Formats: sequence, C-alpha cells, structure tokens
Amino acid sequence: MHPQSGAHWRENDGYSDSEWFDAQSEPEGGPVQNGSRLQLAHVIFDHYRSEYNDAFPEWTLDPGLADNKRFPATGSPYTDTANWNSLSPGDKEIVNRVLVNYGKAIEAYLRKLVSRNAPFDRFAAGDRDAISREAKQGLKLFVGKAGCIHCHNTPLFSDDDFHVIGLRIDTRLSPHSDPNEAGRATNQALICNSAIAGGDFNVNGHFSDDPTTPRNGDFCRSTVPPGLWRTKGLRQIAETAPYFRNGQAATLEDVIDFYNRGGDPVGTFLGSPKEIRPLHLTREEKEELKKFLKTLTGDQLPARFLRDLHNP
Repeated sequence: MHPQSGAHWRENDGYSDSEWFDAQSEPEGGPVQNGSRLQLAHVIFDHYRSEYNDAFPEWTLDPGLADNKRFPATGSPYTDTANWNSLSPGDKEIVNRVLVNYGKAIEAYLRKLVSRNAPFDRFAAGDRDAISREAKQGLKLFVGKAGCIHCHNTPLFSDDDFHVIGLRIDTRLSPHSDPNEAGRATNQALICNSAIAGGDFNVNGHFSDDPTTPRNGDFCRSTVPPGLWRTKGLRQIAETAPYFRNGQAATLEDVIDFYNRGGDPVGTFLGSPKEIRPLHLTREEKEELKKFLKTLTGDQLPARFLRDLHNP
C-alpha cells in the first residue's frame, strides 16, 4: 500500500492521520496515560488556565469548568461513560475542544524536536570525514545489498507507508504484546466512521484547521489487509531502544539479525506474505551497517526544550 493523497499517518498501526490527533489520543489510552478527556479539561483549567488562554485566545476556557456537577471530574466515551453521557451536546463540545487544543499544543512542541547536524547529515553535505570508513561501508549496504533504502527513505528514513515484515510476536520478550493485533486494518473504522472515536478528530473532521483537505485520500474506501505496520523512521535510532512495534528487540544487533534472516517463518506471524528476504550479511557487514545507523543521531536538543514546566 502506498500513502494516499499526501496523508501523514501516525502510530505504528496508522491510528491517526495527523500529529495533533495522535497527541490528543494519548490521555485516554489505557496503556499510555489511562485518563479521560474530562479529567484533562480539569487539569488544564486548574493548573494551566492562563497558559492555555494565551495560546488559544479564540477558545478560552469556559468558566463553567469550575463546576464539578456540570462537568464531572472524569469521563469520556470510553471510561466513566455515564458521566460523559450526562453532559449536554454543547458541554461535550467544550471538553472536546480542550482535548483537541491540547493535541495541537503537543504537536507544536514536537515540531521543535528536530534531529539536526547528525554525522550523516554533515557527510551528505560534503564533509567526507564526518563518518568512519566502516560507516561508509554500512551506507553502501543500506542502499545496496541490505536494501534498507526501499522502505527507510526520505530525510526521516521512512517512506511513511505500511508493510508486512514477518515479525512473530514473542510474548516472552514482550509480555504485554498481543499476537493477534491486525495493525492497519484494525483502525480503518476508527479513522473513517464519524459516529465513533476517530471521525471528529481526523483531518477532515470539524476540529481540523483545514477540513477541506482530503489528505486521507481513498483510504476509507480501500480494503486493508491484516498485518500492515508503519515503517519506523531511523533518526536517533541508536538512542531509541527497544525496537519493533512491541519493543521485543533489545538492541540494534537484534534488529539487524532479524532482517538478515529474512524475518520469521511463514505461518508464525499475522498478515499477508512478508516483504523482506534473507540478506546473507557477514558478521563484518552487520557491524558496518550498525555503525552507519549510529551516524543518524543528531545534536542534543536545546536545553530550553527539555525543562520541566509542570505546574503542580
């Protein structure tokens, strides 16, 4: 499957079609923050009211959020549903707007976290000594024998597309993984059906800043097979262990070994035929490939982006 109409799908399974939708889904994610949108609205109202109102002057916080009878302490369409369903349509819109603007604020912050001036970038700009001889050999393998470039391309080293790589979920290595997760196919309804979670918050929904942009193309009319997962970007890859969608690979060596053997045997993973093949890399070549991947780590982020501004 190829990206449709410039869509920018997020998450391993393509759950969201924008960074802000991705960010605003986290407060209610059970394995993530395990909260609710009413809870989030109260936290922002109680602790970050002035900052929020400064950032969103056209959507200042409703003073009614001080009333816990009108706006219960917690609730969403998924948890404490009785509280959520007790809200009027207008009050649901107030809370949803806070959730959306939270997501857009997180997106604005994430856009500042750009990996810059990696040794590879300096090499590509003409500094032939920016990476080692072994890393240069690894680059040749990356674009040649190892074939990584076919999916890990563009400046982010990801085609932002979805593939079956033939990964067997090993619950011994990742105990909370679900071997039956279907990937991209699972979230088609959430993204496309406005009656449930994703519809109001996708790039064509009424909270979008540009709802007339058909960025998700014909995805809602497509047949999505099971087992498709998004290509990970490789920027900072040496610092982002563990690897794979469920974190079951502890090291870069584990990842390279997986691809070198051509993935796991057919019949041990969910999905259509895998899109990788054995690479037959030697021990030396695997080490060279790892050294190249380590050249994708950029400079440390500015200290001002790393300060904890939490207001208890």
